[in-house]
Amino acid sequence: MLEPRSVWIIGPPCAGKTTLARLFVKRLRDNGQPCILLDGDEVRDVFENKLGYDPASRRKQTARIKKLVRLVASGDVLPVVAIIHPFEDDRAKCREEFPAYFETALACNMKELIRRDTKKLYLPAMQGKKRHVVGVDIPFDEPRNPDLTIHSEEMTPEEMLEMLWTAFMDFSDTKSKLAQS
Repeated sequence: MLEPRSVWIIGPPCAGKTTLARLFVKRLRDNGQPCILLDGDEVRDVFENKLGYDPASRRKQTARIKKLVRLVASGDVLPVVAIIHPFEDDRAKCREEFPAYFETALACNMKELIRRDTKKLYLPAMQGKKRHVVGVDIPFDEPRNPDLTIHSEEMTPEEMLEMLWTAFMDFSDTKSKLAQS
């Protein structure tokens, strides 16, 4: 089950990326798949050279994650990335660079994002007291061709996991068949 080479769970802050990614990684491991979770917030803490949250820093963060994905995948470990990944051109580059990039986009309405916002990002940004918040003063580009879109405000984490698992297995089966032909 080496395909896909990377799974990316993307979406605005508080959409449920980390929650879904943790459940997915557990399911993968329970099924014997070596994998690692590369969570955007955790990866930021790994490096001494701290990045900001402005658009240029967010692009640098994506570049860091891509390097980690290449390293992890080269060891036959499936990287599962949970990251905001707000820019469509960055996502398009990932699709080009990785042999089997699997993208799950989480969509969630603003009312629910604000309700879930334990980091206190949205309301201060909407009041002009905070800058560089994706979905407020940094746009989250609508994903053009995700492999899966989940409306996270309409589902429990377990329901989202089942939806992701089914799509992932279908994708993996299709890629395996293509590789054999």
